[in-house]
Amino acid sequence: MAMTPDFSLDNVCREVAEATRLEEGPPGVEALLRVVHREGPISPKEVARSLGVAIPIVSAIRRELERRGWLVRKGGMLLSNEGLPAASARWGAPASPCEEVPAQTIPPDEEAEGLGSEEEVEDESSPDLDYIPLKLSAESGNSASDPFLELLDEILEERPEADPRLDQSHATLETVLRRAELFLEHGWVTGKRVLFLGDDDLTSLVTLLVIRRDLGEEALRGCAAAVAEVDPRLVEFIQEIALGEDLPLAVVPTDLREPLPKPLTGAFDFFFTDPPYTPAGVRLFLERGCLALDPNGARKAALAVPVSPPSLQRATQEALLDLGFVVDFLDPGFNEYLGASMQGGVSALYGLSLVATEAGERTKFETSIYTAQARKRR
Repeated sequence: MAMTPDFSLDNVCREVAEATRLEEGPPGVEALLRVVHREGPISPKEVARSLGVAIPIVSAIRRELERRGWLVRKGGMLLSNEGLPAASARWGAPASPCEEVPAQTIPPDEEAEGLGSEEEVEDESSPDLDYIPLKLSAESGNSASDPFLELLDEILEERPEADPRLDQSHATLETVLRRAELFLEHGWVTGKRVLFLGDDDLTSLVTLLVIRRDLGEEALRGCAAAVAEVDPRLVEFIQEIALGEDLPLAVVPTDLREPLPKPLTGAFDFFFTDPPYTPAGVRLFLERGCLALDPNGARKAALAVPVSPPSLQRATQEALLDLGFVVDFLDPGFNEYLGASMQGGVSALYGLSLVATEAGERTKFETSIYTAQARKRR
């Protein structure tokens, strides 16, 4: 019996994950489609290398996607003309547009082809881009010639001053742009439910504005973002900018020492946090992040925290292990801050996956989490 094509990206990821019994679930299928969308035509070997999974797993996912009309074989794995619009709505137009190729569906009883049958393709062309990549515009250091960077400069200059009582220390514009670029690169925000636990750096606003700039309005509308923030000045400021820029962003006044608000519990695919740099602060924000992640979602996170002193690094890694996180990557000097003296004005960025949930209930947190409070108790 012929399979009726379904070109809903979320539906096909769920179906293929179930059909292949993929341990990573639907996010694993989505990650493969994102790589093919960005780099196709691409061989299964290159996809496996990019994702860090076995080639037979890639081949199994590929066959299921071909049966559903999402992939075609033309010098490697390539999105079909039918699947391309749904992928582009989430991740923007691909660098190398899909050629006019009829979708080739594979009957269910077809045996797998040999791994050596795929032709590896290296595209040496330099596709024209409709925009300046973030890494180039940020490195130029000249926002005066870029209206987008001028807008970001203006927003960041107007934000409330950092409050040291809340361990606030503003990240540089270049840092926030790097964060947004990284989030997009890993597929953590487009088409996802995203939570920012504290946001004096305005990472939420910059990330959504970058999505609009680089991927378009349709991709932006596929996001649902929220900020949990204790500082009433920031709550008001972020709300005003989000409304003025028509961004899909809700701001929830939240003291994370109190139980996590029910609307934020189990509602997100990804969270980002730059918590107070105390062991108690790091653990608290990670605990609340765990509770905010949907058990059936992507369960990804990014954490900004220094790797020094060793006591803080140890406490951070113990909290990650206790709460069920695994570290996908660690960049020790990713974040830079304006006028910060602690830890040399830099912090690390952890890329995380939640593989078990050990955060417990939405309880009140009594321990001091801010640096000044923790020092008074010594």
